[in-house]
Amino acid sequence: MVKNLGRLILYFLGFVVLGAVASFLVFKLAGFDESVSVPSLAGRSLSEAGDILAESGLSLEIGGEDYDEEIPRGHIISQDIARDSEVKKGSGIMVIVSRGKEVYSVPYFEGMDLKDVRLTLRKLNMETGKITKVHSDTVEKGRVITQRPLPGHFSDNKVNLVVSLGPYDVFYKCPSFIDMTLSEAKGLADQLGIRLIKRESGRVIIFQKPEAGASVKKGDSVEITLGRGSGFWF
Repeated sequence: MVKNLGRLILYFLGFVVLGAVASFLVFKLAGFDESVSVPSLAGRSLSEAGDILAESGLSLEIGGEDYDEEIPRGHIISQDIARDSEVKKGSGIMVIVSRGKEVYSVPYFEGMDLKDVRLTLRKLNMETGKITKVHSDTVEKGRVITQRPLPGHFSDNKVNLVVSLGPYDVFYKCPSFIDMTLSEAKGLADQLGIRLIKRESGRVIIFQKPEAGASVKKGDSVEITLGRGSGFWF
């Protein structure tokens, strides 16, 4: 019985050795111990990358997706093992696939102040595109008149804006305030949109700067000096 047990052990050990030798030979014949150079996959489509890897005895594995400004949708952005690295034949190469450019739904900016628009765009990871400034009689200076793309439309990440410069400046000749009382001068100045800067005190205006006939526009200031006037002796 002991002899039979010994024979069984010998048979088992022989079987194990034969199996190991057979596995080794299969591994060698299949070439799984060979090292191969990793090809560059960046910018290639998945089908193209799969074919290239198969030729080298490697396999393609998708590790995820990400937006990219340059790489088209469905093409490879990066790979986990750098090109020209040596790996065992049969290894898998993991890649990140492009989702293309990130697309944004454009908010409504018309009528908003340009500073607020810039701030909103930054919060949305978007950029201010081309800014065109034009005069407008209806939209306040510094506010958006129109935008492209229009609100609700889709964009890559830039929004072009048309911004108001306000109405055109209208120039006219400065009136004479000489010999007017302060209240009379204020009434005329208010009609013209001119601001008066008062100097000294007195009954009537005896001096003004700029002088009558000079070119002024709405919002300008005229300096006036008050005195007793030519008709007063005391």
